[in-house]
Amino acid sequence: MYIDFNKFNYELFPDDERLAYIKRDKEAYRNIIQLWLDCNVNEIIERKWEIEEILFIEENSDFIKLLKEAESLYEFGFYTSCIALIVISVEDFTKFLANKCGKPQWVSKTQHERLKLMYEFQLISGETFALMDDIRKTRNDCLHFNDNFKNKDNGLLKIEALNVMNTFKDILKLFLGFKEDITFDKYNEVLLKAMSELNDSENKHVKNFDDMTLKQRNALSQLFDLDITVKPGTELVSKQGVYFVDEIDFPMNEITLIDVSSQFPVIIDLSTKNIEEIKKIMLAENDFVYAAISSNVNKFGQTAEWTLTKIRKIMIDNIL
Repeated sequence: MYIDFNKFNYELFPDDERLAYIKRDKEAYRNIIQLWLDCNVNEIIERKWEIEEILFIEENSDFIKLLKEAESLYEFGFYTSCIALIVISVEDFTKFLANKCGKPQWVSKTQHERLKLMYEFQLISGETFALMDDIRKTRNDCLHFNDNFKNKDNGLLKIEALNVMNTFKDILKLFLGFKEDITFDKYNEVLLKAMSELNDSENKHVKNFDDMTLKQRNALSQLFDLDITVKPGTELVSKQGVYFVDEIDFPMNEITLIDVSSQFPVIIDLSTKNIEEIKKIMLAENDFVYAAISSNVNKFGQTAEWTLTKIRKIMIDNIL
């Protein structure tokens, strides 16, 4: 059954009153969507964690855009649509490879013919051929919507969707994954590109600034084995020690201190009381201080704004 009574019959009302009725119904539907998300968010998140990760690929062709959409469809439990997009994405990827390898005449071939040619010319291995040919067979089942595909229940569709998606991502990682040693300069370049997508009308992968923050944290852990989080359950982080005063910025109510032992910088938000105290001890840049600082831990398990709880100017001879 398909029940499609989503909109009221606004023809029942005078023209000058319809907008108010439409506005009311849109607000009601907004609440319905929010309630649905609240009820299903745990399952959506669990499915997200089932998807394998490529880390990053600089190529941004159509097959990458389709893959991003397919991932979102899987997260929300739309398995048939996910499979359809993945298999189309795989076919577009093989056309991309044909052009990249100087074989544009292969683009007009069928997917099976194109895969066989790629294998014969040793552009893909036997294992990759078998994997992509299996996806091709799934493509035929899905796009022709034959009885074999129709008879699959939601559980089987979920397994198949995850399998074709993760298999394709493994193939992409093999062909297009970043193979050089990653540097912080390259990391910053990738990060800037990702941040530029936030305001892109076609962006479907970086949902908001918080999502970007999470991806940045995860990238540091996966690319550099760098953990910038604190132990789960920790609500407050406090530190004290000797710091080098790198910068004092009263207009921005900030001071930048560098931990003498670790050489890590920390930017601290200054209160009015902090500023008065710093001026009183005549603290200047390039001085050394003994300071106590603290920060609340945010929802990502990272320290947020640092605050200054104690500061004392010390002579450099005292720490040598």
